[in-house]
Amino acid sequence: MAKLMDRTAEALLEISEVNGTWDSDLKQAIRIRDALDRPDVQGFLKDARVPALAKHKFINQVFAEQLPWYWKSFLYQMIRDNLASEIVPVVTEYIGRLNQRLGRIEARVVSAIPLTIRQTDRIRNVLEKKTNLQVEIYSLVDPDVIGGFYVLIGGNVFDGTVRTELERIKESLKRGITNDHKA
Repeated sequence: MAKLMDRTAEALLEISEVNGTWDSDLKQAIRIRDALDRPDVQGFLKDARVPALAKHKFINQVFAEQLPWYWKSFLYQMIRDNLASEIVPVVTEYIGRLNQRLGRIEARVVSAIPLTIRQTDRIRNVLEKKTNLQVEIYSLVDPDVIGGFYVLIGGNVFDGTVRTELERIKESLKRGITNDHKA
């Protein structure tokens, strides 16, 4: 599957390059990934009992007439070839490769409550200094995050959540108690 992902992402990149549509295609790819990267949607697209025509109708409903022909063709072909489970990984690979070509990197910031513009800008500035790349921030709200936030960037996780800090304190206290018993 890795070869398929590489070939398909490269083919989509070539189309974007030939058309001169890198910025708009990047936005479309992010839109596709975010719309399809949900458990309920993945379950529907992967379900072999659901006919391809129903999946095509779903794609049309979700994206209306807003997708260029080559993105629709890609989605329909993946569905037709029973590779719906690979759509999000291929699109994610495309996004990563295109961002790399453009000197950008994507960061997902997950917090308990929506971040303010000022907070987002501060996080972006820190990440840009650390990566020497233009950072595109995508914020997500997850109520399971007690407080603070974590960042997913370039395959790394930077965790500044209250839950993680409490775990660190707990482990530190355990080590302290264990060390006191040894003395």
